[in-house]
Amino acid sequence: MDPQVARQRRDEVAARHGEWTAHDIQLGDGVSTLPGGGADPSRLRRVLQLAADLTGRPLSEFRVLDLGALEGQYAVEFALRGAEVVAIEGREANAAKARLAGEVLGLDNLEIRQEDVRGLSAERHGSFDIVLCLGLLYHLDRADLFPFLDRLAEVCTSLLILDTHVGLRPRQLYSHEGHDYRGVTFVEHSPQASTAQRQRSLWASLDNEESFWPTRASLLNALQRSGFSSVLECGVPAMSAPRDRLTFAALRGAPVELRSLPAAGERPAGEVPESSGPRWIRNQSRPFLFAKRVALRLLVARERRSSKVRGGSSRPS
Repeated sequence: MDPQVARQRRDEVAARHGEWTAHDIQLGDGVSTLPGGGADPSRLRRVLQLAADLTGRPLSEFRVLDLGALEGQYAVEFALRGAEVVAIEGREANAAKARLAGEVLGLDNLEIRQEDVRGLSAERHGSFDIVLCLGLLYHLDRADLFPFLDRLAEVCTSLLILDTHVGLRPRQLYSHEGHDYRGVTFVEHSPQASTAQRQRSLWASLDNEESFWPTRASLLNALQRSGFSSVLECGVPAMSAPRDRLTFAALRGAPVELRSLPAAGERPAGEVPESSGPRWIRNQSRPFLFAKRVALRLLVARERRSSKVRGGSSRPS
């Protein structure tokens, strides 16, 4: 498409739905959706590299699902490489921006759907070789999160790339289908926020007031129970992110049979234990012993100071 036409169409969408806030997509010669935005390419590079390395085949051979697609950067990237891509985005403004990028770039292999990802199902959407769940999971509340993980496994035949915040402390306990999960709650919207206000909050959930961030261990256990046989945590390609933001690659496979240890082979896969936390937190589980140790250290320190004042030795005679 002619750059002048691409610029005009971009500006028309911006006038109706607001400027782009996240994704800088190249629409043509010198035309992009977030000019001068200085978008960080590290997360996009990480996701693309994981998909390329773990599949081992050209991305053009795959059907890809991008959940919570925002303004469409990841969906467009995979479509540019020939993949058949379905992108689901809940907000009209974001979906319109993603749709514009696909149309300007002539991506007939990119379909943008404005839907609630909580309605995901294999019956409705089919199956996908690669599923992208990036910056989405931590916007779901606890009642929706764990069933949603089951639906991710239902539609994913090979690889799930999951980028999300996790809870750093197991502060809240939530039970789902007989299993306990721990994490923290996060406020998404004020209880007084209207539907229109929640729609305009582009960096929050669609409607739920709170979200639940499971701990790393709880998330890994939930993914395993949902049907993912291996879950890998990505460190390279490197990415600048807070320590509670992690990227996982979850693989759909069959559980292996241990032939050299037949007795062990009959046992189910183990669970990831919750971290017991820093030492000072662990000591608080034994308050009497902890207090006794602190008091003893203070007493010894005071005795040593007194001995120095008297000019004597702190050692017993």
